[in-house]
Amino acid sequence: MRGRPLLALLLIISCLNQAARADIVVVAHPDSPLRQLSPQEVSDLYLGRVRSIQGSERLLILDQPRDSELRSRFFQVLNGMSLRSVNAYWARLQFSGVSQPPIPMPDSQAVIKIVHHNRLAIGYVEAPAVTGDVRPLLTLKE
Repeated sequence: MRGRPLLALLLIISCLNQAARADIVVVAHPDSPLRQLSPQEVSDLYLGRVRSIQGSERLLILDQPRDSELRSRFFQVLNGMSLRSVNAYWARLQFSGVSQPPIPMPDSQAVIKIVHHNRLAIGYVEAPAVTGDVRPLLTLKE
C-alpha cells in the first residue's frame, strides 16, 4: 500500500516530463536561400551525406552538444538513431577522413546567434528558443 502513492507520483512526473518536451525546429538565417527542408534533407545534412541543397552554397551546419538530451531527441525523431549510433557513425566517418560532423555549439542560444549572423548557417533548437532573428525551416514533433 505504501508504494502506490510513490508509483502514482512517478507516473505523474513522467507524464509531465513528456508534455514539457517542446518541438524541435530547424532554423536558418532570415535571408537564407533555403525556404523549407524535408526531414530527409535535414537527415542528409546532419549525417554528412550532403553539404548543400536546393542549389545553395555550402552550408554551415550547427549541432547541439555531443551528449545533450536535445541532440539525442533530434536524431531519434529525425531518423530513429540513438545518440550512441550517431556518435559511432561520425567516429567511423572521421577516422576514414570522409567527412566532418556538424559543428557542436554550447547551447541553443549559441545556435540562434550564429545562424542570425551567417546566412548559410542552419541549426536546430527547441521551439521556445526560436526568435525573430531566425527563420524556421522544419518542425519535428515527438
